[in-house]
Amino acid sequence: MNKSLIDILLDPDNSGDLQFNDKDGKVIEMAQIAVIPYNGEIYAILAPKELLADDDPNVAMVYKVNGENIDLVEDDETTDIVFDLYDALYEEQTGGKR
Repeated sequence: MNKSLIDILLDPDNSGDLQFNDKDGKVIEMAQIAVIPYNGEIYAILAPKELLADDDPNVAMVYKVNGENIDLVEDDETTDIVFDLYDALYEEQTGGKR
C-alpha cells in the first residue's frame, strides 16, 4: 500500500525526502526538516533538494498541512512564528548546539 504525502510527512519513523507537484504541476523533491504544530494546525518545514532559481542554498520553506495536501505558506508572520518554534525546539533538544 502506498502512503500518502501526509502519511509520509507525519510518520515519525520516516525522515526521507518528499516528492509532490507544485502549483504548476512540476514534480519537486523536498527534504524534511521538521513538523511543527501551531495554533491547532500542522506545518512542515521543507528544503528543496535542488536550488530554485537564485535561492540561497540554505533556503527552507513552510508548508501547511491541509487535509491530504500541503500548501506553501506565504504569510510572513506565520512563517516567522513556525521558524521561531522550530528554533526553540532545536535549542531545547540540542542545548543550543548547532
